[in-house]
Amino acid sequence: MKKTLATVAYALTVIMTLSFAGNTRLGSFGVDVVSAATGETTTAPATPVKVSTPVKTSTPAPTTTSSAAVTSLNITRILASGSSGEDVKRLQTVLNTAGYKLTIDGFYGKLTETAVKDYQEKNNLKADGVVGPNTVAKLAALVKPVTSTPTPTTTATPTALKVYQGLGQSLAFRNGPGADSEKVPVYSFNIVMAAVDFDENGRILGAYLDGYEVSTPNYDGASMPHFSGWPDKEGYNVTDHITEKVTGVSKNTKESAAAEVNSWKTKRERGDSYGMNPANEWYKQMDFFQKFFVGKTVAELETWFAKNTTAAGRPIKANTTKQDELDKLAKLTDKEKTELADVVAGATMSLKDPHGDFLAALADAYKNRVEVTIPVK
Repeated sequence: MKKTLATVAYALTVIMTLSFAGNTRLGSFGVDVVSAATGETTTAPATPVKVSTPVKTSTPAPTTTSSAAVTSLNITRILASGSSGEDVKRLQTVLNTAGYKLTIDGFYGKLTETAVKDYQEKNNLKADGVVGPNTVAKLAALVKPVTSTPTPTTTATPTALKVYQGLGQSLAFRNGPGADSEKVPVYSFNIVMAAVDFDENGRILGAYLDGYEVSTPNYDGASMPHFSGWPDKEGYNVTDHITEKVTGVSKNTKESAAAEVNSWKTKRERGDSYGMNPANEWYKQMDFFQKFFVGKTVAELETWFAKNTTAAGRPIKANTTKQDELDKLAKLTDKEKTELADVVAGATMSLKDPHGDFLAALADAYKNRVEVTIPVK
């Protein structure tokens, strides 16, 4: 049975991943480009549109809070927390014309993100702090035309924004969880899937993660998908989900195998029946993590995971009494401790444990990323 489940996990990976790629939240891969972070959706053309060369600006003035006139927004990429450059300066300047008091330093920090979210909310845009095509179009209306009569020049108009989209997966076979009432081992496998959008610097713009966890039929979890074995092969213990006792041995036929596989549900599809935490189920915690990922690179997330989680991979709670966890907390700055407390308030499950390696799926998505263009209206 151990070999059977391992074989099934790998044999079905391609099918499951392709199915996941069709998830309507991110659209068909490379065609309908949707930022899970911004909710700003535009259909990409069959032939990618080349991004026009941005207009070169003069040497920037020293950091200031004043708002000199901007005559061209010229933002040709997705901007989010952590972005920097001349286009961020132009963004800050235009926001100041709308009444905000930002320092024009070219760095997309917390204050800039807060101003963007406020502007988006006031203009009926999704208030996620990520500057995508719809936000750019709205901000462009604030750009003041030149009032004097300069020498006629030709200004390049950006035609598209670049993003990078990747599909990733991670597989794991597990000896467990536990054993049945007759001490026969339970075996299971996990297939983790991730669809992720990145900017040109590798920062996550949006992500959608899900996964399958499938066990032998002697596991007593009512919502857990099962695989009892190949048709006409030896059966395996079957456990009653109410009594948690073995009630017999599975009889494996073509029909029973098909029925089992066709009934499998992902962790998100299992919803509130997943049984991890009634007050904060798996899908809710993953939704929180997906928002936490935005603006960070995969490498930054891996570093955060190493510094802020327990040996079991869970975010460390401030009231821990375990010495190894206290040692980790002692090395964090006050700002890092505050961020960790915010994470614990939203999610306490692990991103890397026997139930699935979600960090590995993110890394795989980044490795598999391809360039996608979003036309600017």
